[in-house]
Amino acid sequence: MSHRGIVLRRVAHSRRAGLGAALLGLLVLVGVFAEILAAPAPLLAVGPRGVELLPAIVHAERYEHLSQDEIARSYADSFAVWPLVRSGPKASSAAGPFAPSSRVHPLGTDEKGRDLFARLVYGARTALGLSLVAVLLSALLGVLLGGLSGIRGGTSRDALVRLVETVDTFPAILVVALVRAIEHEPSALSLVLAVAFVRWAEVARLVHAETLRGASEDYALAARALGASRARIFMRHVLPNALGPVTVSSVFGVASVVLLETAISFLEMGAPTSAASWGETLAQGARNPAALRLLVLPVFLLLVTVGGSYLVADALRDAMDPRAARKRRDETYGSFGPSTDEPHASR
Repeated sequence: MSHRGIVLRRVAHSRRAGLGAALLGLLVLVGVFAEILAAPAPLLAVGPRGVELLPAIVHAERYEHLSQDEIARSYADSFAVWPLVRSGPKASSAAGPFAPSSRVHPLGTDEKGRDLFARLVYGARTALGLSLVAVLLSALLGVLLGGLSGIRGGTSRDALVRLVETVDTFPAILVVALVRAIEHEPSALSLVLAVAFVRWAEVARLVHAETLRGASEDYALAARALGASRARIFMRHVLPNALGPVTVSSVFGVASVVLLETAISFLEMGAPTSAASWGETLAQGARNPAALRLLVLPVFLLLVTVGGSYLVADALRDAMDPRAARKRRDETYGSFGPSTDEPHASR
C-alpha cells in the first residue's frame, strides 16, 4: 500500500478525525444550504406567476425592500413550500430589536430587529467561505513561491527568506486595517486578499524547508544523476511529500482565519455591514449584556468550528508521522498503552 493509502486509512480509523469532519461538514452544509433553513421567500411556489424554484436566490432583488408580511401576501394565492424560518439575514422584523424567541423567530432578533437564527446561519457561510478561499489562495501562492525558491536556490532563496521574515512582522489585523483604510467600499475580496497576504508566508516556509530536505534524499539524488531537471524532481518527488505538511497547515489555517474574520468583524473592519457575521453578533452582545444569547450562540459556533478544525488537523498530523505522535503522547500523558485513535497499533 502506498504512503498516501496508509495515511488515509489511519485518518479513517481516527475518532478525532471523524468527529472533527462531522462538525465541520455540518457547518459547511448549513452555510451552503442557508436559503433552505432561512429565507424571506418560499423554496418552491406554484401560482399565478408559474413555478418558482428558490425565488430568494433567483430573484433576490425582488424582496430587498419588502417586509415579511408583504412577501407572505404576495404568495397568498400560491402553493408554497417555505423554509424553516421565513426571514432573511438583512430584513428587520416587525417584532423589533431584542425580541424573545417565538415561532416566527426561534432565537429572537438582534439589536436591529433582524432574525438571529438567519444571521447565524448566513454567518457560517461568511466565516467558512472567506476562510476556505483565503486558505486556498495562500496555499497556492505559498507552494508556488516556496517551490521556486527551492528549485532556483541562491539569490532567489535568500530573497524569499527575507520576504517571509518581513511579512511575518505584520499582524494580520493591522494588514486588514490598512486595506480598509485605503479602499472606499468594504468588500469580501479585499478581506480575502489581505488574509492571503499574511498566510502565504507560512506555507512558503514549509514548502521551502521540504524542498531543501528532499533535495538531499537518495531518490532526488538518483533522479538528478539520471539527468532529471530540478523542476521535474520538485514536481515528481518533492512536492508530493510537501503536500502533507501544507494540508495540515491549511486545516489549522481554517480555524485561524475564522477567528480572524470574527475579530475584525467585531471591530467593524470585516465584511460589508449588510453581510451576516458572527463577529458583528458578538459585538452586539458586548454592547447589550442583557441579551446573553447574542454572546453565547456565536461563541458556541466558534468553538465548534475551531474544535472541528483542530481535531481534523491533529489527526492528519499524527497519521503522517505516527512515531512523532506517539512520542508526543508519551511525553504528555506517559505510556498508558495504544491510543484510541490507533485501534490496530498493537497488531
